Amino acid sequence: MGEALRALLAILEAENVNYLLEESTAEHLPGAQGVSLEELGEKADVIIMLGGDGTTLGIARRMARFKLPIIAINAGRLGFITDFSLQDMDKGLPPLLRGQYEVDTRAMLHVRVYRHGQMVFEATAVNDAGITHGRAGSMVEFNVWVDGNPMATQRADGVIVASSTGSTAYAMAAGGPILHPALNAMVLVPVAPHALTNRPIVLPGSSVVDISLIEAREASAYCDMQDFFPMQKGDILRIRTLPQSFTILHPIGHNHYDTLRRKLYWNLMPTDNASLPIKD
Repeated sequence: MGEALRALLAILEAENVNYLLEESTAEHLPGAQGVSLEELGEKADVIIMLGGDGTTLGIARRMARFKLPIIAINAGRLGFITDFSLQDMDKGLPPLLRGQYEVDTRAMLHVRVYRHGQMVFEATAVNDAGITHGRAGSMVEFNVWVDGNPMATQRADGVIVASSTGSTAYAMAAGGPILHPALNAMVLVPVAPHALTNRPIVLPGSSVVDISLIEAREASAYCDMQDFFPMQKGDILRIRTLPQSFTILHPIGHNHYDTLRRKLYWNLMPTDNASLPIKD
């Protein structure tokens, strides 16, 4: 990380950009001074991220109230939100710093847990929120309401409510559809449901989704698989779209279909000579 950070700072200095280092980031450079996220949010004009989608999600949630745009440089693996890698940083970043970018605004999710009518947990999610079973590994049973209307009673390993951004994360791995991030929509996906007729469903972004926990040996509400809250029988998880959003700055010419093609290898064809690497 130290080498990548020094390369980033060299680009910023060459472009005459003043910068602040977040405290934990500054620790990678001996002698460097860092500031808190609070101070960074109050003083900065843009956030530049070095990391994977998980890092970007965490910062987007914590910094949403400052309404700062994000430039995300991929130092992780898949990277659906990030645009270019560390190797391409010297070519991809300078045009963005000069104002040559496209603005991409994404919705976030507002998450609450109610117990006996009282709110006991509140958080924000960028990708998804839902219920997951704990270390006990057993299924959870839950009811789902949408806008106050009963929709389903399900037994599954869990349930996911994903934003359009999060449709390519856990929800996709669980069999959900891919949504274009510009859509004002959510997708509700049961995880390994007991009944195969329980299928993913796309909901309007204006929906309020309530999920009540009927039974579970162990279960937790989660946000982006980073924040967790232990749930009890009878608790209600409420998920809705936040009125606020976060903004990503992309290079000129960015399009989501190209991202899908590259990240999901939709540009590759199967080979004709594929064979098992063993002999009987």
